[in-house]
Amino acid sequence: MRWAVYLAIAAKALSAHKLRSLLTVLSITLGAFAIVLMTSLAEGGLLTLSRGIEQLGGARLLLVAPKEPARAERKKTMYVTGFTRKDRDRLARGVPHVAEHAMYAMLGSRDVTSDEGIEDRTDLVAADSGFLDAFRMPVARGRAFSDEEDRRRAPVCVAGSKLAARLWRGDPIGRWVTVGSLRCRIIGVLAASERVGVSFGFSWDDLLVAPIDTAADVEKDVSTSALLVIKTDDVRNNDPVKRIVNALLIDRHHGVDDFTLLDFSTIMEKFEAMFATMKAIVGLIAGVALLIGGVGVMNMMLVSVSERVREIGIRKALGAAPRDISAQFLCEAALLSGCGGLLGVAGGALAAELASSVIRRFTPGWVGAVSTSAVIAALLVSSGVGVVFGWLPARRAGRLDPVAAMRR
Repeated sequence: MRWAVYLAIAAKALSAHKLRSLLTVLSITLGAFAIVLMTSLAEGGLLTLSRGIEQLGGARLLLVAPKEPARAERKKTMYVTGFTRKDRDRLARGVPHVAEHAMYAMLGSRDVTSDEGIEDRTDLVAADSGFLDAFRMPVARGRAFSDEEDRRRAPVCVAGSKLAARLWRGDPIGRWVTVGSLRCRIIGVLAASERVGVSFGFSWDDLLVAPIDTAADVEKDVSTSALLVIKTDDVRNNDPVKRIVNALLIDRHHGVDDFTLLDFSTIMEKFEAMFATMKAIVGLIAGVALLIGGVGVMNMMLVSVSERVREIGIRKALGAAPRDISAQFLCEAALLSGCGGLLGVAGGALAAELASSVIRRFTPGWVGAVSTSAVIAALLVSSGVGVVFGWLPARRAGRLDPVAAMRR
């Protein structure tokens, strides 16, 4: 009941100086607004990146990439360097807990020419029949090539949606495209895909996918640059799968460690740690604005105390205890900062939603978010700032001598 009286008196006192109170509230509002908006955008970036990786398997994803060997380099002459179909098949048959696997080679950006004579550039990817399923790249028109077509080196390929739109005016299915020495017939067009911040060395929409054995006949870099993609059935099985894969490849490559294993569970943990640090830094920078607002609250309360010395003296003469005077001024400071925090949080959440809708117009894959932790932190910090910075003026008001105060 007593605090309700304090709040009523505080509201009446603040309303007597509307402009001054409004400017003080605004300083707190800007700090809370910055914390919520900036942290929410950082969280949206992490969610967008995480969703793109999760669509591909997330933490269950393992990537086996070629590298220069650290030992036994002379043994490279004893076998075909790089990864082959036999490597892939051996891993598929001999490793438990493998849900999906694929092999592909990134051949870089290449000049392409359609059968209509239109020239362009696109990313050329040589892949096996499991590549499109492993990377969740659905075919919108036509079909994907089969493992049998890959083995017999059929001159077929699948085009990305953007490439198909640029090279042909009508239906691209059944049309021919030439990439260097490779000439193939389009049997499928991929659906549009938007994975922000996730790249495996090629564009998701602007690419040409050819069977890996077909491309290997005309592209010498296919075998040496091929990568193996493995998805486990559970992230807890990543470690045993890595150990078995490592042993099998070391055996097949005669003890030469010319490959490296990338575990996406570790990579995602590093991403999350990096974004958590980024959010903390962003919140810290934005929190400086709240501290500045807190200085404004203290300044206003000190001015208020100096203006109301006579009122304080009269209240003390009528029996008000020092703690009652201090509590009243502390309520005024808390009311200022609390209102500023609420307005800032509401404005920051609204601005985060608006910013996300604008970003989605240019980047459809963006995942909008309003950071709950930032909202709670902004409310707590803004209220705490009012109490901390209002304590000194409240203490000064409570310690005023009633007789001396009434004389002023």
